[in-house]
Amino acid sequence: MSKNIFIKSLELKNFKGMKSFSVDFSNITNIYGDNGTGKTTIVDAFTWLLFDKDSKDRTSFEIKTLDKNGEVLHGLDHEVIGVLNIDGKDIKLSKIYKEKWTKKRGEADKQLTGHETLYSMDEVPVKKKEYQETINKIIDENLFKLITNPLYFSANMKWQDRRNVLLNIIGDISNDKVINYRSNLKPLEKLLDDKDINTLKKSVQAKKKKLNEEIKAIPIRIDEASNSIKNDIDFEALDFKRKGIISGIKGLEEQLIDGSKVRDELLKEKDKLYSLKSKLRDIEYKASMESDKPKRKLESNLNTLKLNIKKLEYYINSLNTDKSNIEYDIQKYKKLSDDERNKWFEENKEVFKFDESSCVCPTCKRAFDEEKIQHIKQDLQENFNSNKAKTLKEIQVKGKGYTDLLNKYKEKLEEVNFQIKVSNHELNDLRISEERLQEQIDNFKSINPLINNQEYEDLKAEIVELENKLQQPDTINNQVQELKERKSKLEFELEEITKQLGHKEQNEELKNRIESLKEEERSLSNTFAELEGQEFLCEEFIKTKVELLESSINSKFKYVTFKLFDVQVNSGINESCEALIDGVPFSNANSASQINAGLDIINTLCKHYNVQAPIFIDNRESINEIIDTDSQIINLIVSKDKNLKVEVM
Repeated sequence: MSKNIFIKSLELKNFKGMKSFSVDFSNITNIYGDNGTGKTTIVDAFTWLLFDKDSKDRTSFEIKTLDKNGEVLHGLDHEVIGVLNIDGKDIKLSKIYKEKWTKKRGEADKQLTGHETLYSMDEVPVKKKEYQETINKIIDENLFKLITNPLYFSANMKWQDRRNVLLNIIGDISNDKVINYRSNLKPLEKLLDDKDINTLKKSVQAKKKKLNEEIKAIPIRIDEASNSIKNDIDFEALDFKRKGIISGIKGLEEQLIDGSKVRDELLKEKDKLYSLKSKLRDIEYKASMESDKPKRKLESNLNTLKLNIKKLEYYINSLNTDKSNIEYDIQKYKKLSDDERNKWFEENKEVFKFDESSCVCPTCKRAFDEEKIQHIKQDLQENFNSNKAKTLKEIQVKGKGYTDLLNKYKEKLEEVNFQIKVSNHELNDLRISEERLQEQIDNFKSINPLINNQEYEDLKAEIVELENKLQQPDTINNQVQELKERKSKLEFELEEITKQLGHKEQNEELKNRIESLKEEERSLSNTFAELEGQEFLCEEFIKTKVELLESSINSKFKYVTFKLFDVQVNSGINESCEALIDGVPFSNANSASQINAGLDIINTLCKHYNVQAPIFIDNRESINEIIDTDSQIINLIVSKDKNLKVEVM
């Protein structure tokens, strides 16, 4: 049920210089007077009667009457009496602020020792606590300021407090409502769960930052592993040599077992045979390596080419992602730029309109003389032109900002398209080269370099001859010790070669580690791309919620709209709360527009909180017409009257 607070009368005694003044109020009450005659004092008296504060929300202000020198006139009681009607029931409130004089023992005169405030309701004295509790039941002080002063909400409150009041009116908008409003936000249902959008966005950004650091670290780790690989060791040659040494050791061991049969000449011949065979094997190995060298070169080139193709494919995918984001920004800033251009043309069409029939004295209803009408018309037209120019300039600046961003992103798109085109051309060339290399490898046929090699043929013939010679029996001396020394030498060589061959296994482990790191890099890059998509959805969610919030709030008002968010140049969104009157910020609007906007806000607040209270409108003479309101209106009008004059409507 709605509560209606109506002020019926107010009586002031020695309050802020007004010796005695009383006023009876109606639904609309006009109070006329020159500057300094006490119009604001009436409002101060009413707010002090209720809340111990003046109309500027100050608890410390001068209530006492002062003489012409600014000195306090002592011995006076300062009193305010008000009769309020609350839902048809009258209540009489009274407050007296008085001095306390005390006569100390041994002194002839009393001394001012302090002050006291006396409270009464319906002429019954009450304690301050009971008085305040009654006032609080009538209306909350903060709500009172909101619905009695048209300028308080937009001019006195912090924007954060204004925003909270508006959100309290409509209630918050649920995540489901935002997601259902735009189908592309559906993936957020699982991501949000019980989290709010800002928490999710911060979580995604934190994960992106961590992933990005991990991705940047991988190439460094790959380089470290690559630099640890031993590329200067010919493992095939070492292994070939190892087998030869093992075979030599085995042969020596066989000779040692039957040492009595070893003869010096035979040993020499066998050593020579061993040397010749080793030389033959070296020639065969080098020939084998030489014949396969072109193929290994082709395979190495193919591996390098495949790696470059993968890098280029990843780069092209990254460019395509950038292209999609830039195209989205181009569409967005093109729309914003077009909107500002249309807004500029609409504003530019506005022309000054002046109704001379409204130029009448609010008291006697007679028309002003022609000179005053022209003066008023000139002032209004200058104000109109100034506001229009300012608005056009603001639209132009904002539109230029969007246009500059649009051109910037168009240039970026051209650059990205060029890079994509160049990269695709390069990728095509690389793939053609890959096919050609693979074809060369598949069709490769090695040529035996030992054909027509005279040294090789002579060596084989010498070995055959020596083998035949060693088959003939011969008397030899025991050369066991020499065989042992030769065996020891070969064993030492075998140990060194075995150590070198150990690097082969280490190289394989490092290569496997490099492949694992590359796979990890691809996986992290895919996860990073998914997080970028989630971050984009969070931003779209916030923008959609902004639209729904502003639309819902603005539907509650007839004459004003509210801007609850500021879109930054980088597409970020900052919370705000500013009232707009026909698109003009409240702070830039003229006095009449501000008052009517304030009344529109009060009407909505009264409806929401189910309460109405008197509205005090200062400088009412500057407003031709005010919008309709169900609340009691008290107009404070500057006139040439040297004493306050009250007119009830």
